[in-house]
Amino acid sequence: MNAEENVLRSGVMANTDRHACREAVSFGPFTLFPEERRLERSGSFVPLGSRALDILIALIQHAGQVVDRRMLMSRAWRNIVVDESNLRVNIAGLRKALGDGEGGVRYVKNVPGIGYCFVGQLTRERVVVESSFQCAKPSALAHSGCFATGAACPQGRDEVLRTLASDLGRHRLMSIVGPGGIGKTTVAIALAKRLSGVFPSEIHLADLGEVADGDTVALTLARLLGLGDFHDMPVTCITNYLSARRALIILDNCEHVIDEVTSLTTQILAVSSATYFVLTSREALRVRYEYVCRLSALDVPPGPEAISIEHAHTYPAVQVFIQRALEAGARFPQTSKSYAAIAKICRELEGVALAIEFAAARVATFGLAGTMALLGTRSRLQWQGCRNAPARHRSLEASIGWSYALLSEQERSAFRRLSSFEQPATLEAVLAAVANGTGDLSNAIAVIEGLVAKHMLQVQLGDDDLPRYRLPVSERIYAREQLKQTTLDKRSVVQLNGLQGIFI
Repeated sequence: MNAEENVLRSGVMANTDRHACREAVSFGPFTLFPEERRLERSGSFVPLGSRALDILIALIQHAGQVVDRRMLMSRAWRNIVVDESNLRVNIAGLRKALGDGEGGVRYVKNVPGIGYCFVGQLTRERVVVESSFQCAKPSALAHSGCFATGAACPQGRDEVLRTLASDLGRHRLMSIVGPGGIGKTTVAIALAKRLSGVFPSEIHLADLGEVADGDTVALTLARLLGLGDFHDMPVTCITNYLSARRALIILDNCEHVIDEVTSLTTQILAVSSATYFVLTSREALRVRYEYVCRLSALDVPPGPEAISIEHAHTYPAVQVFIQRALEAGARFPQTSKSYAAIAKICRELEGVALAIEFAAARVATFGLAGTMALLGTRSRLQWQGCRNAPARHRSLEASIGWSYALLSEQERSAFRRLSSFEQPATLEAVLAAVANGTGDLSNAIAVIEGLVAKHMLQVQLGDDDLPRYRLPVSERIYAREQLKQTTLDKRSVVQLNGLQGIFI
């Protein structure tokens, strides 16, 4: 395949010394490798937090001496000011990991009012160890359950997959962006499957959706690559590992840690000429050389005219609906009327794959007509998806709520206000709603741009070639619910409603 051949890069693995002498400090059944930042118990790795490991290294460096609390806090937290209770918590965790006090064995002694002292018997020696980044085993494509369940060619995505596979050879940083539930992860996994022959053992998928702290993004990738817990130097280990490897790394759900992802990917790409990144996010990184693929909704049948069964089956949105409905145990007459209802549901849900799947799963309970009747209510936000899906994908409310939580307070306020517009609105109307009488149009423009970039506000050209702005239907329902919970004076609401008749 030509697209795959374009991705192939020639290169020779760097000749590095896989063996080096390192200090090893033994006490009881434990061995600490300070330079490797690794603690073992009888040869097995002992998981230890970064702060606790810093404290242990400092105590062992001054074994037999009382180390002042402030010095320990400075070592573990560096320039960050923290309460002393943080030190006590990490000391407790360290003691637990070492089994301190069990069977009368003591390693860390508390000296009240001063600090702590390491009291265990130490043996120091120089040992030959293998460089961790050289001997780590790569995780293959098949090792991820996400890859195993994804479709090789999901409905309606063949063209975009062909384009992405072809362009990957020219762009080593590609971002698949779009609103929640549009199918970004599905496309990324399908792309990985297409390229499995190009990267036979070096395709890695990191789901960052559960990463709560941006500081752990690099650590998450290091663990995925089999590099272990390096805590304070994961980026160095990752770049060393990838420096001469041809690898495809997929970072999924980047929007909430976008700054950290930007920093990590740019550092790696600067030193590795054969590493390729595919990211999924609700907004782009906005960095140089990033190739952005804005994933559109699934094609839906035009309306409202009737549609034949054969013609309906040619639309990806209908295909997804029927497949999910049948999987959920639904049965419906194979008539033009049924397919007209399905087409209308798909149009109402604007071709958003996740929303279509939720609606299709309701047909077994409410039928096609009943499901269609519920679309205009808040119920559509609360329909539950798969139990094993990520929390943000178990309902439309959760999906939109995830994006809403990532907005600035000004963007949230504007998002709520824009729910007053039933129809696409002009820029003047949207600016007036966002500015809310403050007259600060420059700030309002920045807020609108932010909402569009984060796929919470859609922009489309009108018949006059001027832009129109609208909230997608599900987002508008969610925004109205948020508006009800927000203190807003009566005059402001009246002004917002009045704008519809002036500017639309």
